Amino acid sequence: MKKKETFGSIILFITALIWGCAFVAQKVGMDYIGPFTFCGVRFLFSALFLIMVVIIRDLFLYKKIQIFYMNKKDLKELLIGGTCCGIALAVATMLQQFSMQGTTAGKAGFTTALYIVLVPLFGLFIKKKVNTLEWISVGIALISLVLLCFKKEELTNNLIITGYDFGLLACAICFSTQILFIDHFSKKADPIYLATIEFIVCAILGIIAMFIFEKPNIESINKALIPILYAGIASGGIAYTLQFIGQKHVNPVIASLIMSLEAVISLIAGAILIKERLTPQELLGCLLMFIAIIIPQIKFKKIFK
Repeated sequence: MKKKETFGSIILFITALIWGCAFVAQKVGMDYIGPFTFCGVRFLFSALFLIMVVIIRDLFLYKKIQIFYMNKKDLKELLIGGTCCGIALAVATMLQQFSMQGTTAGKAGFTTALYIVLVPLFGLFIKKKVNTLEWISVGIALISLVLLCFKKEELTNNLIITGYDFGLLACAICFSTQILFIDHFSKKADPIYLATIEFIVCAILGIIAMFIFEKPNIESINKALIPILYAGIASGGIAYTLQFIGQKHVNPVIASLIMSLEAVISLIAGAILIKERLTPQELLGCLLMFIAIIIPQIKFKKIFK
């Protein structure tokens, strides 16, 4: 693996690590506020954090705010890329947050993570070649997610599909679209600027949805402030910026596999932080996920192209 690909893979693993720990914050936050309020305020903190990061970085490194000195072509590319990513991410996150209210955690985790299958499928339409080893990895990762996300009783009985489950499927489609947008635009523009525009768009859409569908109040938001700050700054501002940086050097199929490690990390975090015990089924799922990520990296992969 090239040094840049290794660097990108490490960055994406850190992203998955942050996201895996964010699940608790999302659940706790909705004890006090609605899903759209959570997303709206979360996105606002993400946008403010990244604006501050960009200003400090530019003044320290370049002695000027670069965006004000960009040529029209680069600025247009940046704004289009950030807006496309922002719309896809905002819709995906709000659908996820809303749909989690009416389905099981297992189905929520599994359906959302279907982006590992959708990314290579959608990639075919834009002529993104997927080799045999990558398809094998996607299949193994899908089996892993079944083991990780569903309890034994759910696997042995018929699963009921609800409207909320279709909401999560739409969420997975939007996450897949965002990953492919990032793959396209991160190679042409500054990833930190792209992430900043992305979250400004997310904040605008989130706040609009918050006021249309809910009645937010300061007292409830204050009670959920710590989960919101984690989701907004760590999971949002930091992790999604790392996603832009990592995906710049990693192909989207491998990137989606690495980022799907958040399902594994969420289970491990639960075992460490709140003493939840991993079942043999979940341990097998963790092992299969790691295998799925390692397979495309093996040296003789050219044989299978």
